[in-house]
Amino acid sequence: MIGIITTAVIITFFVLIIIFLISALPLYFAVTILNGKTTLFKTAVVTLISGIIVSIINLIFRTWGALIAFVVLIWIYHEVFRLKWHKAVLVWLIHLAFIVVFNFIFGFIATVSGIALSSIWF
Repeated sequence: MIGIITTAVIITFFVLIIIFLISALPLYFAVTILNGKTTLFKTAVVTLISGIIVSIINLIFRTWGALIAFVVLIWIYHEVFRLKWHKAVLVWLIHLAFIVVFNFIFGFIATVSGIALSSIWF
């Protein structure tokens, strides 16, 4: 019984790591398009840390949280990926575009394969 639980925990851990790395791919692609200095691991860490920071900012500053979080996120991209300010903003825009495209592709594949999206997202 303990062996089954241990195996389930290990599989869950590796699945979470794979999902986390896949979620960092749009930012990784955006940074590499604009010749930023990054690796997939570095991008995954930035994704995790920036997500936590943006969540805390939005929690503390309810009215101006989105604007403050945007500026902080651009600053993080500027510092970590060694990008100029305008390139950091472009990375954010390209990252957003990749997310929209990936969501469209996922939605199309899910629709074609018969997966009910409402059961996944809600």
